Amino acid sequence: MKNAYIRTKEQDGQNRHNEDSNYVDNAVGTVKDGSKKVARKAVTAGEYGKNTVWKIRERRRAGTNTSNSATGVYQPGHDRKTGAGVSRAERKLDQTLQNPVCQPANKAALQAGKTYGQRGCKIKQSVGASSRTVKQPAKGMVKTAQRRVKTAERSTKNAIKTSQAAAQTAFKTAQSAKRAAQVARAASRAAVASAKAGAKTMVATIKAIIAALKSLIAMIAACGWAAIVVIMLVCLVGLMSGSVFGVFFSNEDTGKNTPVMTEAVGRLNGEFAAEIERIKNENPHDTLDLSNNGSSNMVSNWRDILAVYAVKVAADPEKGMEVATLDDTKVGILWDIFWNMNKIDYWLETIEHTNGKTISTETVLHIRVTAKSYSDMIAQYHFNPQQVGMLNELMQYKYQQLFMRLIGSYVNITLSPQEIAAILQNLPPDLDELRRNTVLAAYSLVGKISYFWGGKSTVIGWDSRWGTLTKVTAEGSPTTGTVRPYGLDCSGYVAWVFVNAAGNADAVEIIGTGTSSQYAACTPVNWSGALPGDLAFYPDLSHVGIVVGKQNGDLLIANCNAGQNNVAVTSVSGSSSSGFYMIGRPKFFRK
Repeated sequence: MKNAYIRTKEQDGQNRHNEDSNYVDNAVGTVKDGSKKVARKAVTAGEYGKNTVWKIRERRRAGTNTSNSATGVYQPGHDRKTGAGVSRAERKLDQTLQNPVCQPANKAALQAGKTYGQRGCKIKQSVGASSRTVKQPAKGMVKTAQRRVKTAERSTKNAIKTSQAAAQTAFKTAQSAKRAAQVARAASRAAVASAKAGAKTMVATIKAIIAALKSLIAMIAACGWAAIVVIMLVCLVGLMSGSVFGVFFSNEDTGKNTPVMTEAVGRLNGEFAAEIERIKNENPHDTLDLSNNGSSNMVSNWRDILAVYAVKVAADPEKGMEVATLDDTKVGILWDIFWNMNKIDYWLETIEHTNGKTISTETVLHIRVTAKSYSDMIAQYHFNPQQVGMLNELMQYKYQQLFMRLIGSYVNITLSPQEIAAILQNLPPDLDELRRNTVLAAYSLVGKISYFWGGKSTVIGWDSRWGTLTKVTAEGSPTTGTVRPYGLDCSGYVAWVFVNAAGNADAVEIIGTGTSSQYAACTPVNWSGALPGDLAFYPDLSHVGIVVGKQNGDLLIANCNAGQNNVAVTSVSGSSSSGFYMIGRPKFFRK
């Protein structure tokens, strides 16, 4: 459009550049010249025609004697035949003039001869009129053309302005699209970062939603964006509470005299422990054989139980209910699931002992607790594919902290970046990754768990049983028979660390669960050659710890001990007959 406008303007300028050389003036000049020539020729023809006509008339008068007496009509043929006094050209002209077809021309010629002067004047006058006639329409055409050019110019300018406006709009749209793309990319990066954050992000999100609900009235009073945020949060909470994720809100007090999830879990734990005690009390025995190294008097699968409960209640295709709150019906469903997933079997066994002289009997009470996992319940409860998908989602590691909070015994064992940096300062820079993970797992429980004689765990992360008051049933300790917060003993701590370093509960089969089995799973190493991740033992294998670094030439050994009733890091300058004496390199590292 712009180029077309420029060409039109240039052509208009050229046409108006020199009015004397304008095509209109040229046309007028041509008409004038032609008219003058026609006028001169007309005058000449008139003179010639006049003389010719007079000559013909004279000759006709002289030849009247040859006329046809009967008809009285002049016979030109007779004259041609005789040829008397008439030239050949004159005879030819006479024949032409006498031809009937040429009679109008003959008359016109005569008339032209008579009025040649008037014709000449009229032609001259016509020249001027023609000039004016040609010039005026031409000038009108020029003005019309000029007006059209100006109209085209205005249209072109408008089109250019429209195009420019459209271009600006398109540019702004492109900028908006670019900003939207940048926002989308930022959102994508934020989503990736959120996915990497895992459990921390989910916990923070749900805690923020809960906090927003608690302060709903205050935020609405603030109006503005705060109200919009509240509305969005309420919508999000509504969606989540109506799904299986609503179980994560079940610890909030509704004020309706209904229990929260932590209270329901505590009641069921109490019922479970009471059932173990009932079996023990109703079955007199000399020896108690309790499965899972004596810790079967505690529920170890609460996370699986709550996940199954959430799916069974919220995702029931026929009579689904929200799981953000508890009532008698939901507590009853939770009770059924709990006992279906924790089956207690027991029996008595009498064993005879003899030393060759006397025979004695021993009554052994065997108690076995079968704790089912979430996958065991899929077939039992006939979960459909959609429910199975939800169950698998809930059992992902990123939701573990949320479940632990529902169980009521959760402690955050995640190391901060500052803590990790301080730990790495005491480690060799080229340390194997598996050894480094072992050290970090060992430090994660320092100061956070009680010593419990016979306490074992192969749970990845925090074990929900820790901190729960439990009776010590393993023999050989001054604490046997007492009720204490459940935790780990020294070998149980070592086993848990290696399980979490590998991220696999099967690692316990390699490292072992007792000090003797753990020593057998190691290769002896000189004290000076100890590396982070190696094990340190007492001479009598009564205690074990994990080497977690060196500081000022001393070994740093993490261990769960009864004296401090917790996990601590001990600095040891050298082997001692009354303390850590031997170093073993676990075959777990394979080098």
